[in-house]
Amino acid sequence: MTEIGKLRDQHSELVRIVHRLTDLIARPTAPPQLQLFDLRRELASTLIGHLKTEDWVLYPSLLASPDAHVASTARSFSHEMGGLAAAFIDYSEKWNATAIAADWPAYCRDSRIVLDALTTRITRENRELYPLLEKLDCAA
Repeated sequence: MTEIGKLRDQHSELVRIVHRLTDLIARPTAPPQLQLFDLRRELASTLIGHLKTEDWVLYPSLLASPDAHVASTARSFSHEMGGLAAAFIDYSEKWNATAIAADWPAYCRDSRIVLDALTTRITRENRELYPLLEKLDCAA
């Protein structure tokens, strides 16, 4: 499988996890802590692995492109991702098991914000960024 194929597969897996977490936070009461912990852990580990792949494979190729549009788009996405990654870390640190149990509605609100931002990012990468990598791969 090509690197772009791996990245797209990771996006698909992230979307599946986001949907499962979205279903859980739509509930009026918190699910069992272990169920939520497992899903949060799965999201965090999948996202971290995906970001590492992007950092090692995607961005170096795009940033090194002689095509100014490609390099500029990659720089823009890279800067934006830093903000999303920091927001995800803050969210993960803020919402431990005790905090979630103490304020389920606030956890759900914060989760929707983070999950919406992640979903938007995935959609934009699929539409705008990954085609640039495919274009570079075809030209090579």
